Amino acid sequence: MISNYLKTYSNYYLSRYTVTKKKFEEILKKKINKDFFQNKITEAQKNEFILEIESVIKYFKRIGMFNEERLLEITFQNYTNKGYSKKKISYKLREAKFDNILLSNFLETKFNNQEFSELLITNYLKKSKIIEKQKKLNIPQNQLFDKVLKKLAIQGFDYENSFKILQKLISNGKSF
Repeated sequence: MISNYLKTYSNYYLSRYTVTKKKFEEILKKKINKDFFQNKITEAQKNEFILEIESVIKYFKRIGMFNEERLLEITFQNYTNKGYSKKKISYKLREAKFDNILLSNFLETKFNNQEFSELLITNYLKKSKIIEKQKKLNIPQNQLFDKVLKKLAIQGFDYENSFKILQKLISNGKSF
């Protein structure tokens, strides 16, 4: 039986946010500890609620709240659209506490595509508008290339890959 305290908070939280099982477990523990330190619950209640977390997660999993495959796909697509580098995407997804095996297999299939790297860099250049900002400063073409390349390296993009993709974009006349 799930206590009213955990059920109420869980319903509130899950109605606002989509999270993984591990992340939700971490959030519940933080909530319980926070309420204990604010003297909203006693130590006995705290221990009881911590033991109850597993049954809360099982309950919400049974009613379909934790579809990690779908959440992983949506989150990955969101980060791709934002133009995050592969390193940053990997970090953010690990931070979200997805299942390690599921995440490793997913990233391996997505990251093996060379065209994907070009898509990420192109999306980053569009979102950051770095080229337009540098052109407004009347920076010469060769310095502009170096500044953009440096910015891409700082953001976590592979230097050699970025160099090749920028040269390809220049030859196509897309970004410069």
